[in-house]
Amino acid sequence: MRPAVLATFLLATLVTWPTLIQPTSAVLGHPGNDVWNHIWGYWWVAGELAEGRLPLSTGLMHFPDTSRLFFIDTFGAVITLPIQWALGPVAAINAIMFVCFWAAGFSAWLLGRHVLTTLQGAGPRTDRLAFLVAIAYAGSPHLIAQAYNGITETLFAAGLPFTTLASLRLYERPGPARAIVAGVTGALTVIANFYFGLFAVIGAVVLLGTHAWARRDRVHWRALPVPAVFGVALGLVLVAPVLMVFASTLDAADAIVHRDEDFVLQSLMNHNMTDVVSLWHPGKFYSPDLKAMTGEDLLIVTYVGWCLTLLAALGVHSLRPADRLHWMIWVAVFGVLCLGPYLYVNGGYVTVDDRKIPLPFLPLFKAIPVFQRISHPFRFVMGVQLGLGILAVGGLARRPGWVHGVAGALMIGESLLASPAPWPIARSRTDIPAYVYAMHDDPTPGAVVDLPINVPNLERAVYLHYQTMTGRPIPYSLNEPLPPILQRSHLARALLVAEGGQVDSLPPSLGSLDLVVAGRALARVGVRYIVVHERMYPSERLSQVLGILRTALGPETVDTGAGERVWRLDDPDAGGAS
Repeated sequence: MRPAVLATFLLATLVTWPTLIQPTSAVLGHPGNDVWNHIWGYWWVAGELAEGRLPLSTGLMHFPDTSRLFFIDTFGAVITLPIQWALGPVAAINAIMFVCFWAAGFSAWLLGRHVLTTLQGAGPRTDRLAFLVAIAYAGSPHLIAQAYNGITETLFAAGLPFTTLASLRLYERPGPARAIVAGVTGALTVIANFYFGLFAVIGAVVLLGTHAWARRDRVHWRALPVPAVFGVALGLVLVAPVLMVFASTLDAADAIVHRDEDFVLQSLMNHNMTDVVSLWHPGKFYSPDLKAMTGEDLLIVTYVGWCLTLLAALGVHSLRPADRLHWMIWVAVFGVLCLGPYLYVNGGYVTVDDRKIPLPFLPLFKAIPVFQRISHPFRFVMGVQLGLGILAVGGLARRPGWVHGVAGALMIGESLLASPAPWPIARSRTDIPAYVYAMHDDPTPGAVVDLPINVPNLERAVYLHYQTMTGRPIPYSLNEPLPPILQRSHLARALLVAEGGQVDSLPPSLGSLDLVVAGRALARVGVRYIVVHERMYPSERLSQVLGILRTALGPETVDTGAGERVWRLDDPDAGGAS
């Protein structure tokens, strides 16, 4: 056990290096992705809980309104509270990302060892060989790309192997203790990440069905029903309150995040497609290439690799039919589901008579409400990784130890160096400019409007990072391109024209008096600061924006000495400047 803990620790260190030795100066993930949203979410959850409030609504975004929000990685934010209170949200996120890679590897090792023990017995050789499952799973290109995307909750991959192992142990020797472990493990997996919770349920059903077909002797069928029902009921009891609260924040009229069926379907069809070619295409081939399509830096990586695939094929050839069937069907189920609703090959949908070819995901999406929340079917590839890893070690069980070492080196080498996943994983500097601290120290309340407005939501999310220091509300939210308060502002609309926004209803020009009145209107509704981030503007646009703001507000009132221009606004009805 100790060698496995150390080995998977070293694997996590290799994948996330140098985060372990630099936990507070930068955060794992590309700055144009979800990094800033997740830093904000961790900070917000910790702050709300410290004040004795449940983190379910906030007035920090969407100013001047208060909106409903369930932060998608509340689980991670809660379990890292001691780190946050001691070192801040950046250290907490780096810690949770590292731990997620370690836990994914260790849980996959435990599952691999359990399966191998049934094939060849326990012992040091089994323990060493099972480490290849950890490499296949925790070192998977998809997981590395998710860290690059800065999406912390999608790294809670350990739940799938842990719950699968708990289910197998329950099938083999049913009892109250194993039912509790299975129920609690499954519930925690769902709470940590809905996708992996669904994967665990599908995997448990697949394994139970294949055992009933091929290896009935490994399941204690007479004793199983009562503990199994108890475990499922326990899991539902634990999960239900969290899912109900989460669903209520999505369906509320004032929800910041909406996930209705039409939105999910559009995501499936136009944004989150899984290209069959991407499963085995090395190099920078993405599924799809969002940078080329929309300018986004998010990477969708579904690469399983040739080394792992060939080793799994060796396992299919070497294992007895009854031993390989479970994992072959497992891989087939997860593989088909990861392709999404329609067949997409080499950058386009495959059609017959101008009709797209539907896949099994589509009827499940239409018939089962749970599937209507799945906007990222490519994440099913993690189930493929796990199944291929177990088949691979089954094929290597009777090979010499040096072969195991070569296979492991080839697998991790292909994942880190030849796959589409970028490694070393990008990191984002988390320094906060000095002017932000001055805003924090300003006793006068009021919101902050950061500019530019017309940039992608994920790039604009750095404004949320600054908010973790100022504590002041901002008008932006997670998904809304133009907040209502700015949509109604003549000044904001003029700035959009200057920024080059393509909005037909914008006026071609505004007079000086209109701009002055519009600036005072923002101050009256509670805007305290307007900040221009120079580095985010082309030079020709910057001069236009500064001209408009100086006409509306006068010269800059805060000298940052850096790449920001700051105006501090005073309410004209408040009786004097401060």
